[in-house]
Amino acid sequence: LMAEAMVAGAFLSASLQVTFDRLASSDIKDYFHGRKLKDEMLKKLDIVLNSINQVLEDAEERQYRSPNVMKWLDELKEAIYEAELLLDEVATEASRQKLEAEFQPATSKVRGFFMAFINPFDKQIESRVKELLENIEFLAKQMDFLGLRKGICAGNEVGISWKLPNRLPTTSLVDESSICGR
Repeated sequence: LMAEAMVAGAFLSASLQVTFDRLASSDIKDYFHGRKLKDEMLKKLDIVLNSINQVLEDAEERQYRSPNVMKWLDELKEAIYEAELLLDEVATEASRQKLEAEFQPATSKVRGFFMAFINPFDKQIESRVKELLENIEFLAKQMDFLGLRKGICAGNEVGISWKLPNRLPTTSLVDESSICGR
């Protein structure tokens, strides 16, 4: 059971890293550039996922003792999976639009520019990003209720930084300076 949870935790950490990489990709950024509302939602998504990433280690350790934390992690896994699917679709659509723009004659580029304003894919993505963001923001709010704290391994802009925990030394030697009496 513990080994399964460790594998699941590593999988979730890896999935989050993939999601961060996709959020930072040029295809995703290019697609959202110029779409002000969705661009803001994308930034919020990145910020909220980063805050969740900060407590992930604590959640993975506490899931064995708390069914609520385990349920939270399961819901988080679903949300991360949904984010990956959505970002994949956006990257595919962005590539399709780039290719289409390259092969359009100059006269139809103007028509294509105006069609972009009523693109049904854009409307659908906007509502899906909004729904995903609301779900992930809700999960982020639950971190406080569950008492989750930043772990010793916290994500940063570059990747993961490791900090050594403050632990008592594990030795059988007695520290004589702390002995009082006989």
